[in-house]
Amino acid sequence: MKRLATAVAAGFIFAAAGVVLAQEHPEMEAAKADLEKAKSELQAASHDYAGHRKQAIGDIDRALGQIKEGLATVEKKEKKVEHKEQKLERKDANLKAKEQKLQH
Repeated sequence: MKRLATAVAAGFIFAAAGVVLAQEHPEMEAAKADLEKAKSELQAASHDYAGHRKQAIGDIDRALGQIKEGLATVEKKEKKVEHKEQKLERKDANLKAKEQKLQH
């Protein structure tokens, strides 16, 4: 039962992270959704159009890959900034602690 609760909580965290990502980069998320819909429509088509349908699906897959890489790059940069901010906060806390020791 405890594992189920943990799994559910983790699912909510990942879902929330996805919502935050979508809110931070709405144009990329909208483009991703549009491309996925276009891919689905092409896959459902009954005619191959002399190989052009297959080529279009491949192009969409490459575009989706670029979007995924772009979002991952931004996320990586944001994590670096967050890490630097946390490091500065720790330094600030250490300085404040040293100042308090000197005052006493």
